[in-house]
Amino acid sequence: MTDLAAVAREIIDANRYMVLGTADEEGRPWVSPVWFAPAGYGELFWVSSPDATHSRNLASRPELGIVVIDSQVPIGSGQGVYMSAVAEW
Repeated sequence: MTDLAAVAREIIDANRYMVLGTADEEGRPWVSPVWFAPAGYGELFWVSSPDATHSRNLASRPELGIVVIDSQVPIGSGQGVYMSAVAEW
């Protein structure tokens, strides 16, 4: 059986871009690729303009989805880390 936690750690360690999934106050979805820096495996940090759509969304609705994936691997061999989170300032 695969150690999924180890696979997730390897994916986070090997990549520096993630996709944020946010929603505005009315629930309209928005996704944004951002560069990130992990602090261990419990926190992921990114820097964005406060005027970016995802930043405005997170200001009013801090819940988000995150995907870290290596988009350079051959078709059919990709793996990703999918998570739900709450953004903090």
